[in-house]
Amino acid sequence: MNLYRHKEWAAYRAEQIRLHGGVCAHCLRSGDEVVLQVHHRNYVAGRLPWEYPYEDCEVLCKGCHAKEHGVIQPSKDWVLIGHDDLGGLDGECEQCGQALRYAHMVFHPKWWAMVVGEKCCDDLTEGTVGTESHADFLNFLDRRKRFVGSSKWQANSDGSLSIRRNDIAIVIVSTAPGQFRFHLDEARGKVDHPTLLDAKISAFDFVESGKAAAYLAERRQRAKSAPHRSQ
Repeated sequence: MNLYRHKEWAAYRAEQIRLHGGVCAHCLRSGDEVVLQVHHRNYVAGRLPWEYPYEDCEVLCKGCHAKEHGVIQPSKDWVLIGHDDLGGLDGECEQCGQALRYAHMVFHPKWWAMVVGEKCCDDLTEGTVGTESHADFLNFLDRRKRFVGSSKWQANSDGSLSIRRNDIAIVIVSTAPGQFRFHLDEARGKVDHPTLLDAKISAFDFVESGKAAAYLAERRQRAKSAPHRSQ
């Protein structure tokens, strides 16, 4: 995802709701009656929404949240900033309260961000961005699944696994029991992952996003210019 990672936000939101006893801090209606949202009392530039101390936020229903902002929740000018597959109906649309599996993160400068379903995403963005991005996202998940289960993975004599993706050599090694790390071409990875699947997913996402190619190109450019700088 881009600016917003749903799993971190979902965990933080759930913790806030538990701390508030599952009710709106203002009208005291429960989550069975209203859609509960997390209201940030203030914003700090560069701080992610789930990085605030608990006391800097409160849980409010949509109506009380709107009053706190001093505006009615905007009905237009929302933009989609990311999505997530929760693996099951483990999420909740912060717009309509429906259970959801595929979460779409929308943002409005006067309202911050919300996690919504495909239909609410379309409604808020006044288009089919939710539907289209959903289709794109499902296609992305399909490619990711084919990648991790590909028959093209080669088992090497040193116990590592290797494959090529987008003309980049990917090698996954075990650095310790239950720890896996991927390397790209001549670049050695530094981050360990708890399972082989996690390492494969991380490698795929990095390569598929184009970030791997950009990183390798920058790394090679630095290597070329290093002797010149030393003269």
